[in-house]
Amino acid sequence: MHTFKTTLKILLAQRLMILIYVVWLCLMMFGLSWSMIADLSKADSSVTFDAARPDVAVVNRDAHGAALDEALRDFLAKDCDLVDVGTTSEQLQTAAASNYADLIVIIPDGYTQRLADALAEDGEEPRLDVVVSFTGAYGSLAKLEVDDFLRLTRLEALAGQAADGSPVSAAAVTDAAGRVNDTLADDPDAYPAIHVADDPKAATDRQESARTAYVTTVKMGVYPLLAAMLVCTALTMNSFAESNVRRRLYASPQRTGAMVIQQFAGCALFGVVVSLLYWAASLALPMLGGLPVDGVPPATIMYCGLSLAIYSLVAVSAGFMISMLSANAVAVNAVANVFGLLVMFTSGMAFPVDMMPKVMIAIGKLLPGWWFCQSIDAVNGADGRIDAGAWLACSGLVLLFGVAFICLGLAFSKLRRNRPDLSAPGATQLAEV
Repeated sequence: MHTFKTTLKILLAQRLMILIYVVWLCLMMFGLSWSMIADLSKADSSVTFDAARPDVAVVNRDAHGAALDEALRDFLAKDCDLVDVGTTSEQLQTAAASNYADLIVIIPDGYTQRLADALAEDGEEPRLDVVVSFTGAYGSLAKLEVDDFLRLTRLEALAGQAADGSPVSAAAVTDAAGRVNDTLADDPDAYPAIHVADDPKAATDRQESARTAYVTTVKMGVYPLLAAMLVCTALTMNSFAESNVRRRLYASPQRTGAMVIQQFAGCALFGVVVSLLYWAASLALPMLGGLPVDGVPPATIMYCGLSLAIYSLVAVSAGFMISMLSANAVAVNAVANVFGLLVMFTSGMAFPVDMMPKVMIAIGKLLPGWWFCQSIDAVNGADGRIDAGAWLACSGLVLLFGVAFICLGLAFSKLRRNRPDLSAPGATQLAEV
């Protein structure tokens, strides 16, 4: 028990490694998960409708068309945002090239009079000069409103002509344009409000989003847990591998195997605690994002927690194996990052499985991260599906990796004990008091 307590003290004394590998890596994964949760919390949750308002610029070059220009602006202001792009050719070209406005409407010189003449003689109506944005459909929709305004103005002008028999003049056209806006303003049904009906599946969708967020966050632990536990375990157990320390340990009445088991148990306890904290954070993040976690099946929550604990024990086993090689801190960090990234990119967490090459899938199946993610998928609760048998099989394979790491570590330990570097030094070393 003394070795167990000493292991925990040495482990907790490695504050820098714990800060980098446990705290920082987990926070990095939580940051990625939070961005996904924020997007999921916004999806399908709106109870109001906000119509997109295109940016429209109206340029009047008609000396006698001020009233028509004002009426057109009033008509478009109901559904569009009016912007100013200037009046010169250079300014208009710059606005069109920079896509500053979705639609630019130019009233050419003499347009009002030509429109009146066309209506009086039943001729072809003149056209406005328009420039539609090339990046979206909002400009085209705004152009339809411009056409609608001209159509209503024409009908109003012709109706006035039929009522009093007077010819259609430029003044009559501008008066008709003003009456269009007045008529629409007095008609309550001209601009009907859009009401959003309640989606009967809205709550179910948000519950599904919470389940997806939770499961994805749990799977993101494939890299930080492996790297953190491998580094912390290897460096802690390396502290017992120094020549002077090993000599004293082997000279003690305790059995070597019992001391190694206590060292491993101390690191395993730390790994399980970290995995449970990660598990709690994975469940808390969807709650903080406003998603209802009651949609996550309780069985999914419990099985995922067990998968994290089992995976952390395998990571501790990998750290135990590396420590038996007496690798220095630089080598341990290199192995943890290379091995952790390899496991992450071949586990199916970083990329969808159907997009991964067959070579990556084959490599992934030879590593514990793949089976950890498969165990999560088996009990992810999609459509209420909980496959306990598949979870047990995948978790058993993950544990077999841990057993293999321990066996390799014991083999390395036996080779190290047979090395001749345990002999006494050639000269007596005086202890400093």
